[in-house]
Amino acid sequence: MNARIILPALLAALACAGEAPLRLTGDAVAVEAQVVDGALVERYLARRGAEWIEVARNAPGLCAGPVHLVVADRAGGSGAFSPFLTSAHAARGAGHRLSLADGTLTVMSEVEGSRLIRRIALDGAWVKITTRLEPARPLWLRAFADQYLAAAKPDWSYAPSVGGFDPDAKYKSPLILAQSGRSAVGIIPELAALDRAALGLCPHALDLDVPGGPLLTVGFMPARKVRHTVFAADGEQSWEVKAPLENSYLLQLDADAEPGQAFRRAVRLHWSRYGRAEQARAGAQQQGRKHGGFARLDLWDSWRPFVWTAESRAQWLELPLPGGGTGGAVSTQRPHRSLYFSTWFNSLRTAVGMGLYARRSGDAETLRRARQTLDLALALPGRDGAFKCIAVPQPDGTTQHWAGDGKLWSLKTGYLGYDMSWTAYWLLKWRAAGLPGSEAILPRCQALASFLLARQYPDGLIASRFDEDGSADEAMSRQLRAESGPIALFLLELNAQAPDPKLVEAALKALAFLDREVVATRQWYDFETFFSCNARPETFDQRTQQWPVNNLAMSQTVSAYLKAWQATGDRHWLDQGGIVLDYLLLFQQCWTSPSPRMHAMTSPTMLLGGFTTQNADAEWSDARQSQIGNALLDWYRETGTAEYLERGVAALRAQFPVSPDENWAHEGWGGASVVSSFHWGTGSGMAGIELEEDFLRDAIVDLRAGVGVGVNGLDLTGLKVDGTAVSFALASPFAWSRPATVVFRHAEAGQRYAVTVNGAAAGTWSGAELQAGVAIAPAVRLAVPPGIPAGATAGWGTATDRVIADFEGGSWGGWTATGAAFGDAPAAGALPGQTPVDDFMGKGLANSFRGGDSAIGTLTSPAFVIDRGYLNLLVGGGGGAETTVTLVVDGKPMLSARGRNSERLAWTSWNLAAFKGRTARVEIADRATGAWGHILADQIVLSDTALARPAGGP
Repeated sequence: MNARIILPALLAALACAGEAPLRLTGDAVAVEAQVVDGALVERYLARRGAEWIEVARNAPGLCAGPVHLVVADRAGGSGAFSPFLTSAHAARGAGHRLSLADGTLTVMSEVEGSRLIRRIALDGAWVKITTRLEPARPLWLRAFADQYLAAAKPDWSYAPSVGGFDPDAKYKSPLILAQSGRSAVGIIPELAALDRAALGLCPHALDLDVPGGPLLTVGFMPARKVRHTVFAADGEQSWEVKAPLENSYLLQLDADAEPGQAFRRAVRLHWSRYGRAEQARAGAQQQGRKHGGFARLDLWDSWRPFVWTAESRAQWLELPLPGGGTGGAVSTQRPHRSLYFSTWFNSLRTAVGMGLYARRSGDAETLRRARQTLDLALALPGRDGAFKCIAVPQPDGTTQHWAGDGKLWSLKTGYLGYDMSWTAYWLLKWRAAGLPGSEAILPRCQALASFLLARQYPDGLIASRFDEDGSADEAMSRQLRAESGPIALFLLELNAQAPDPKLVEAALKALAFLDREVVATRQWYDFETFFSCNARPETFDQRTQQWPVNNLAMSQTVSAYLKAWQATGDRHWLDQGGIVLDYLLLFQQCWTSPSPRMHAMTSPTMLLGGFTTQNADAEWSDARQSQIGNALLDWYRETGTAEYLERGVAALRAQFPVSPDENWAHEGWGGASVVSSFHWGTGSGMAGIELEEDFLRDAIVDLRAGVGVGVNGLDLTGLKVDGTAVSFALASPFAWSRPATVVFRHAEAGQRYAVTVNGAAAGTWSGAELQAGVAIAPAVRLAVPPGIPAGATAGWGTATDRVIADFEGGSWGGWTATGAAFGDAPAAGALPGQTPVDDFMGKGLANSFRGGDSAIGTLTSPAFVIDRGYLNLLVGGGGGAETTVTLVVDGKPMLSARGRNSERLAWTSWNLAAFKGRTARVEIADRATGAWGHILADQIVLSDTALARPAGGP
């Protein structure tokens, strides 16, 4: 297949060469556009003092300024097609029209009715650009993107992935950026403009090619996987465009940024523009997936007993301790049933959460089990203060002890400084919580500290790999240099509980080493960087000018910097930690992709706040997010930065829609991953919640910052703080059996505050009472249950929605069933002989497989008046003409939907504008007896918001 790249020579100039450019100017950024010798030229400038500096311009040789449009001669290899914008078209007249009005610079390029329209406007310190293609006839495209040349070779660059080509599967906090000194140019896609329909046609992508420009590209470009999660543009694929298509994004221009820190402005934008808005409607996020008993879980009230009693006890493994007694923990299957005290699967972190829950609830049995984990950790064998981190039971009743998580399937011999330090850190957290059995913790931790301090090198690196005799493996320790960060965190936590200047001195030397050798170079190397599922060498990515970057040790290092600030009062450690924390936040999700390639999403906020792992992997919502959530809340408590509070809550909650799996979309697009461990999944996620329970409760309001966050299945919106008058709206998609407890931070103890919730006076409390938490009753339940699909708009879930059926009861209610196919009541999922049914909502659905594909029948709703603009419904099952869901209006069938020969339900939306005020029924019919002779339906809701591309109507 041939592709024709549209060149500027194809376009005749309508403006004269040399004509003065049009200029859009703001306080800090400016854009110039003009036509020179028939070519559209755009320059992008930023202010440095009184001087304007060009930081980027459009890439030359394209059809209209930066627009890169590639048209296929053939559609998918078949079907002749006459290319768009041929030289013959240009000969008949084509050109560019420039105008500047109402703060918008508009550039229009037109050929025979097909147009490219670029609208450039200032959005604060950002440039908002939308390039719109309006085809005169259907086009088959291979690329529709904008390209920019940075003005100088960067000394600091960023792309989410090595290789630089990042389709929307990598859009957690999407950014590409090239910085040279104080000048920088970056691109962030306008995430709010990316919808399911457009992404279903072609991926949206970012591409950073430093040797090729540096060239920054953003737009619709087909993608192919090179390896694991590394992608590249696929110039052989094409897609059809029949309707207007828009490529919208934000351009970051800097001429006076701190060297190597221009990315921090993008981090602020990610949350303020996208994450905060998503979190305001994320209450449904923590509903369990339809995976065993998890489908019944929503509020922490139901998660807690399920996790800490049913799940943990079902997988509990006990071991005899050398001095008598019994140790135990939830087992991990590596290599077979084993107990882990490592970086990925730390049983002790889980046990701290379990112990806090048990003490709070008075559950003596659960506390006894948590204590078994502590006792086992204290009994792990070793030498000179070092200890093993894995206990592996043998068939003969003995126990082998292994080093820890040094490779994907762990190391048998030696000792690992990272694993030991992380376990010791949680020993100290157990002690700080005042949980029982803490007496032996300090001696064990002090012995480990002495072992590590004796093996610190003069430049500050602390060895992290040791042979069986305790000698350090310097070569491996230097390769995994970022592991000094978690070791420093342990030393500083130990100093906080048992002050010792030697601990602080060693930790600060380690952090100074990280400043020089890791932070400055971005060589965040720990064992996961090289020995995880995406093993790779220590090689520099030439295309993006990045080293391999992993965030496991980074996530603990940000806490070490905070501890260093608290121990010394030296502002350097707080400032340096803030830089590292912002870099870590480039791995946090500020939205959930609506792409149909992201399988089985149940909500547009489903994965909000989760974390990916590294720039050569692609997990959405990896289990480390719970640990990072706790770290973010520590930063909030210390700095008062409300963004860290919001991000921390989002990170903690992001584990639950994934549970019990480890992560989502492990290799880019796709669905849930695997259950690798209770301690790297549900147990870790629930422990993160328990650690913050007394601080967050069900919702939290920061009166000083004017920020409120729903925590436990709640949406807190509309917060207003006017002196001592506080008002907000509180809603939940879940049924509450108790009042919600809301805590208020930064209230003045001597003041009394009047609190209004949902427009009604909730009560008057003292500042001290608000700080302790007050009961707000009742929590309002939204009209539509949880499970919003990807692509739903922010208007979903309002009180105006009207449920026609959710099939949650024990009978059909007012619906009429005929035949045998549907039975006497809704199904709870798949029926006997049926493969698993996925993506229905709640606990029930209409399923006509009762009796198999040969059974037939109908299910008809009571009559209702159409008083909303849309009818949204989930439909699955057979795709034939005899398996349908039909809207019958005034006795006549008007609109229908079918399954797709799949047991996965998907959203259908019907435009009801033509039927407003008329009487209707919904008929679910199975009249087929062959293969796929059944229909699935659920969640039929009248709404003013469409949850899919609407069908029907005028």
